[in-house]
Amino acid sequence: MKKIINGIKKFIKENYKGILILVFIYLLFNIKLDFSIYSPGGLINLDNRIESSDKIYHSSGSINMTYVRLVKGTIPTYLLAKVIPTWDIISNEDITYDEDIDETIKIDQYYLKESISNAYMVAYNAAKVDYKIKNSNNYVTYIFEDAKTNLKLFDNIIKYDNIKFTTFSEMQKYISGKKVGDKVNFIVKRDGKEIKCYAELIDIEGSAKIGLTSAVINEYDSDIDINIKSKASESGSSGGFMTALAIYNSLTKEDITKGSTIAGTGTIDNEGNVGEIGGVTYKLAGAVKNKSDVMLVPEANYEEAYKYKKKHNFDIELVSINNFEEAINYLKNREV
Repeated sequence: MKKIINGIKKFIKENYKGILILVFIYLLFNIKLDFSIYSPGGLINLDNRIESSDKIYHSSGSINMTYVRLVKGTIPTYLLAKVIPTWDIISNEDITYDEDIDETIKIDQYYLKESISNAYMVAYNAAKVDYKIKNSNNYVTYIFEDAKTNLKLFDNIIKYDNIKFTTFSEMQKYISGKKVGDKVNFIVKRDGKEIKCYAELIDIEGSAKIGLTSAVINEYDSDIDINIKSKASESGSSGGFMTALAIYNSLTKEDITKGSTIAGTGTIDNEGNVGEIGGVTYKLAGAVKNKSDVMLVPEANYEEAYKYKKKHNFDIELVSINNFEEAINYLKNREV
């Protein structure tokens, strides 16, 4: 043991400079700071995410979802963000919501599932494919601070006042007939068990409401068996619009890509409305970096994206989109 200790001491004495350098490098890259870095991401070819046991159509080009790259805050990434114009330093407090990071990720995963659910419905309707909703799940994703309820995050609402949940709009319609102070009773599924809950309606902008938001995730039976793959690490609703385009293009004979690389971003609801997203400039930069021909963005994000395009002189077709039908018409009539 004495020989081993002496040997270690000798090794450290002879190599202490190298050891200190290795320790310094390790700390440099592994000490987490209270910020993260947003930078241009890349493209996810959604055509490669579509699986089907039935005959579907394939693109001569591609339909791509864009994303933002999030890098953890370290001293090297901080220094890089100071010199790379498309890298931005963001406080971690601005990235998470009121919930902790694990809850935030879980909420965003529910929104991802909802966006795919909406994408199926919009694409089926546009492609005139028959389908029916075989099951609909309504998960609580946010509860207002002043809500008077014992509902909890991720409760799956099965019934309200003994009415079976079918669609969110039907539940809204039912609640709109009530007044502030009325109580609504719920049966929810929580941790695999059915539990009774309640909510006393509160005043929100002049209307009687529960004071929560939710993610509605449908399961479908359709004439064409089709499945969209996603990764466990993915979350959020900003890919819903492009997912709907990819499903639609696989269901219809006319190829709306016309051999081009089509990139884009945006949420989508089950009526085909395309909604605002965050990080549009990073997504645009990522689309340009990956040689996209077209970038489709929500109308609400267009001005910011256009200014960024002009600032960096990007060579890309930038298109403002308000709804799904608008996007289909643009791509069908686009000259290449």
